[in-house]
Amino acid sequence: SKLSVTATGDTLASRDHPLRLPPIEYPEQTFSAAVGAKNKADEEKVNAALVKLVDEDPTLTLEHEPITKETIVHGMGDIHLDVVLEKMKRKYGVEGTLAVPRVPYQETITSSAKAEKKYKKQSGGAGLYGHCVIDIAPVPRGTGFVWEDKIFGGSIPQNFRPSVERGVRETMEQGVLTGNPLVDIKVRLLDGSTHQVDGKDIAFKLAGAMAMRQAVMDAKPVLLEPIMEVEVLVPERNMGDVISDLNGKRGKIAGMEPSGDHMEKVKAQVPLSSMYRFPIDLRSITQGRGKYTMKFSHYEEVPAHAAQPVIAAYQKSKGGEEEEG
Repeated sequence: SKLSVTATGDTLASRDHPLRLPPIEYPEQTFSAAVGAKNKADEEKVNAALVKLVDEDPTLTLEHEPITKETIVHGMGDIHLDVVLEKMKRKYGVEGTLAVPRVPYQETITSSAKAEKKYKKQSGGAGLYGHCVIDIAPVPRGTGFVWEDKIFGGSIPQNFRPSVERGVRETMEQGVLTGNPLVDIKVRLLDGSTHQVDGKDIAFKLAGAMAMRQAVMDAKPVLLEPIMEVEVLVPERNMGDVISDLNGKRGKIAGMEPSGDHMEKVKAQVPLSSMYRFPIDLRSITQGRGKYTMKFSHYEEVPAHAAQPVIAAYQKSKGGEEEEG
């Protein structure tokens, strides 16, 4: 009969003599790409095909990156992923594309600021009115978003205050520099005013969003990037070239140690943005003998010279749109 529920690595044995062989150990995946559909209409088909291909190939994994909203496929190298696309086309009749993954940057602030915004609209009938005063301050890395209602009395009625917070949170999600989320900020609602007839939730939400954007721009915003912990195994004779390559990628060498058989282990912390080309560069430097692993370590401020091109590229892609208010 057909084996419909078996997968690579399963052990087949008789009921009388049950046996389980040790699982196959697969090498660490070293190459990642953002996968998409050649035709926008085929996105669901491409995702369904990828899920099936991952089931068939234990050296392939899929991941959804929540910040960039991309589907990332991890494999054994660029050739491996090209073969996966070819197989997808041949077996499932859909064409996929591979691209360098976008870096999941975050944004934060480096100083405190205060902002006041009023959203007022009057056109014939009922108008809109919302007015708030907030201040913001940085909090330790990893704290997230802190909201404090510091209004005493009823300058903003209790029922409109959550709307101000919603507007603030929307700006947190969208960021101000690159469209990436803002993190680690304390926001205090200090004051504001309302209008007996025109005071509306939507107006307070918009006032909150505008005030937050203004405050962040005044609080010296910066870009944060993911830093990866990298371990590279290289032949002794190539160690100098590999260290030089990592330094050129803004990497910080954390240590080196012999690994036997004329190999050396190099440990470093390297920005993720510099690691996408590393598998190809390492293969070239070591004639295919080098191996590496990496895992996420922490977020760190991007130096100004490296942040500027990222911010400029985002502003250009937006076409210089300016938010009203």
